[in-house]
Amino acid sequence: MKTGAIIVTAMVFFTVVWSGYSYMNKEDSEDVGNDNITFPPDASFECFLHDDLERCWILYVPDNLDRNSTAPLIVDMHGITQNAHKQYLMTDMDRIARENNAIVVYPDGWGNSWNFGPCCDPALEEGIDDFGFIRKLVNYTIQEYPIDSNRIYATGWSNGCGMSQSLANRQSDVFAAVACMSMYYLDEPDDPNYSPIPIMEIHGFLDPIVPYVSTFATGIIFADSIWNTGAIQNLYTWKDKNQCSGTLPDYNEETTFYNIQGFTDCTNNTEISLVTLHGAGHNVYSKDTDGSPGNQGTVDTAQIAWDFMSKYSKEEEPEI
Repeated sequence: MKTGAIIVTAMVFFTVVWSGYSYMNKEDSEDVGNDNITFPPDASFECFLHDDLERCWILYVPDNLDRNSTAPLIVDMHGITQNAHKQYLMTDMDRIARENNAIVVYPDGWGNSWNFGPCCDPALEEGIDDFGFIRKLVNYTIQEYPIDSNRIYATGWSNGCGMSQSLANRQSDVFAAVACMSMYYLDEPDDPNYSPIPIMEIHGFLDPIVPYVSTFATGIIFADSIWNTGAIQNLYTWKDKNQCSGTLPDYNEETTFYNIQGFTDCTNNTEISLVTLHGAGHNVYSKDTDGSPGNQGTVDTAQIAWDFMSKYSKEEEPEI
């Protein structure tokens, strides 16, 4: 199949999947403000000014949070044309927070997009400082809540996964680990101050938006360029950045619905991992969103991501 046909098909699918902007409700939720958006009592919508722009996010602090100890912070970023509320509803990171004494922030991208260098409009076109926004949001949350500053993690979907990996590159001093879904590392150039941190990317083998197979273009035109990368290349890109030993992954675990492979002998005792969901498309979460079907509970990708990230702290050896 020709690359042009792949791109057209993927872009048509992308438009259908992400058209619309309606909000959904969770059980036991309550109205917030005048936006007809609903949250459970332990979530709130907050904003501050950054670069003279109002930047907002959803804050999730579980009712059962142990405030006598510090909590990990998870930064969970949405995909393009999506928003913080849809990410909150889809990813199950709120459940992870309740079960693991963590706090989650779901930031809103500018114009429902993230500027992580080579992508994505309108944030890229308008020169939005999303790296500064995320750093400021992390610092603000640390000041306001009992956050363990050594256990700050980035995750996200699609455009939010690209942003997560760019944050790893540019803010390795902030984040202890990254585990994200359905996008590759496209940031360039590499940050000269990058200090290796653990990276996991989770991808559906049947993804029509950001294809898994490396012989095809990703199906999305980033900043007027076609990015010929794939899941395996992404694994090896991070292997090289983290100076991992070996030419082949040193572990490869197969289950009915997914495979995990990666490198563990890396600088700073880090690890690089790729999780492949055999039957999944672009949405690798359990839940559906906007017509993009999830995996219907066959794979708990939120738990896989958390189990990976939570092994790591800026001050400690990984908990293997």
